[in-house]
Amino acid sequence: MFRILSDKGSKVILIVLFSLVNMPSASAQYDYDNARPVGGLLAGANFTQVDGDGYKGYNKISPAGGGILYLPVRNAGLPVEGTLAWSMEVLYAGKGAFGSGSGIATNVQQQKISLIYAEIPLQLNYWRGPRKSIYGAGFALGYLGASEEEISTVSGQVYNFPFRKLDMSFLATANFHIGYGFFVSPRFQYSLASIRKPNAALSSFGREEQFNNVWSVKLMYLFNVR
Repeated sequence: MFRILSDKGSKVILIVLFSLVNMPSASAQYDYDNARPVGGLLAGANFTQVDGDGYKGYNKISPAGGGILYLPVRNAGLPVEGTLAWSMEVLYAGKGAFGSGSGIATNVQQQKISLIYAEIPLQLNYWRGPRKSIYGAGFALGYLGASEEEISTVSGQVYNFPFRKLDMSFLATANFHIGYGFFVSPRFQYSLASIRKPNAALSSFGREEQFNNVWSVKLMYLFNVR
């Protein structure tokens, strides 16, 4: 099972890399530094739980990373200094959950959920140029490339239930500039619809509807920023 998960995870990585190679070039030069497209890379970790699985806590830590492109809007007419910028990312995103003990269901000993998504977040950002901190919010569409679940009970039985292939989520991000094109980027992300396929038997272990609940921290580097 882990070999299958690894193979499918590799396919997700290849999809992400292919998308990064084909992203629009971020090297175009404009008259104003805060109005030119800027691209970069992201790498870090997701701290996740699945709301509704019967356990609490961001106990699953998974890698996350990919590429980002900012497209600033000229003359947005904001009442404060700065402008707006659209951003698009192509990410490899690990999610899931881990819990041990009885939780909500007293007959459960342990539950492990491992999910691997190819994800495209789209955000609208408050932008003052690539040398300033950036704040954004938006939505992400994730495609589930691989999944594995194991619910172990005191009787020795093991259960698993299917997940939906698509996950639409809300997200909010802060990118704090630390110099030389580097940013520290904490993010919150939450599913807008259940990540589970309908199955009444899920109610024996938690809730039938379940949601990805994610906090992440990444290091972002923007190209051609001094």
